[in-house]
Amino acid sequence: MGKNLSFKKIGKQILSINNLIESYFNKLRSFISNPKKFQFTSDNRVIFVFTGIIFLTLAYFLVPTAYNKDLIQKEIKNQVFLKYQIRIEFNDKINYSLFPKPHFVAKDLSIFNDKKKIALADNLKIFIGFKNFFKFDQIQMKDLIFNKLEFNIQKSDLNFFKNILEAEPSRQKLIIKNSSIFFLDKDEEVLLINQIDNSKFYFDFNNLKNVYSSKNKIFNIPYKITIKNDKLNQTSFTTLVLNKLRLKIENQVNYRKENKIGFLKINFKNRNNLINYKLKKNSLDFSLEDSNRTYNGNIEFKPFYMVSNLNYQNLKLSDLINNSLLNDIIKTQIISNENLNAEININIKKIVDFDRFTDLVLKLKIEEGDLTFSESNIKWKESISLSLLEGLIDYDEDSINLNGRMLITIKEKDNFFRHFQINKDLRKKLEKIEFDFNYNIIDREVSFDNFKINNKSNNKLERFIMNFNSSDEKVFNKITFKSFVNNIFLAYFG
Repeated sequence: MGKNLSFKKIGKQILSINNLIESYFNKLRSFISNPKKFQFTSDNRVIFVFTGIIFLTLAYFLVPTAYNKDLIQKEIKNQVFLKYQIRIEFNDKINYSLFPKPHFVAKDLSIFNDKKKIALADNLKIFIGFKNFFKFDQIQMKDLIFNKLEFNIQKSDLNFFKNILEAEPSRQKLIIKNSSIFFLDKDEEVLLINQIDNSKFYFDFNNLKNVYSSKNKIFNIPYKITIKNDKLNQTSFTTLVLNKLRLKIENQVNYRKENKIGFLKINFKNRNNLINYKLKKNSLDFSLEDSNRTYNGNIEFKPFYMVSNLNYQNLKLSDLINNSLLNDIIKTQIISNENLNAEININIKKIVDFDRFTDLVLKLKIEEGDLTFSESNIKWKESISLSLLEGLIDYDEDSINLNGRMLITIKEKDNFFRHFQINKDLRKKLEKIEFDFNYNIIDREVSFDNFKINNKSNNKLERFIMNFNSSDEKVFNKITFKSFVNNIFLAYFG
């Protein structure tokens, strides 16, 4: 019942408004057709005053349509340069639009960094203030919205973005949508492509900082980045969020001196790491140290090369092999970029989940799109040394495989035989074992090939390996692995 009354009230109000509008147009029609007979009552005067106000307001907002386009383009160029140190060139005449609020629209324009053209834009909207429409040179530029910008920049052009982050405080916003940044090397070859979905430069008056906030995608990985520049204290704050990798990185750096000092706070799966670094002209040094681990490394920017050393007192091997962050990075195929070169050395004193293993030295190299781990090694007590002669990670969208050739050198065969409970009849001369292997990280399945003991093989051993590879049980635990080793010796020496 209450709802019906409400609808009736609303209906009456709408009907009243419609009657008023209809009455206004009827009187206006009557005045135009026969102005001499038209009677100026008090109601008529109100209507015509109201009409005049609307007409004058609309006429005022349409004043910019009469501007000299060349002069207004020059004024806009001057204001953009003074505000952001951005030099733009209009390749076509600009147009004026009233809705949703007054602005000029420019299509096909170029952006310069000093005298170098670094970008082309399909569309630019320049929103303007409402005051002084009668004087084009006193128009106040408000927000800028670039759409479909295509940057082609090198390292020397990064000052373009730095200048924007150092702009003087104002209420204006600079927005970039649906755009791309192509980062080029000195030979103008594309190093990487950063896609911009939506980004915004503005000044935060509450915290007195210039802010850049953006949603992007790089190497098919979506990410969000926020940069805040505190000009007064010469400190920059950056937050990088990669939800796909479940990773958040926070950076704070003081740029008062030439060698900039800062720290990184890395949060992965709610685990925090704090990394200190020093940024030099052409390189970056970084380090981390706590009770269980130390990290240190160096990144050279020209040409790009990274060397990193990670040292652990103890670590689970399963955490390293089945690391979801590492797996996700591999799946994104970032490593396949031929311009990415790195050397990562991982040293682990004690393997927690394999208590007899110690002194793991894992040498990862990223070179020309390949991820290798050749010349890595690990010890099994003091009795056995395992060396990875060759190693390569092969990956696609669905799987990640470790392929390699392993050499096992037996120093004390009696300890080996006792641990694996090898039958005494099979405890023959044993110096080394070699084999090729493939380990599927996602499915945790392993297969073998070219198995040799003391540089030899035989039909029984080859048949056993073939049957194992074709079976459905290729996932090891401590018990199944011992059984597998026993069956190897039974096939070869039995």
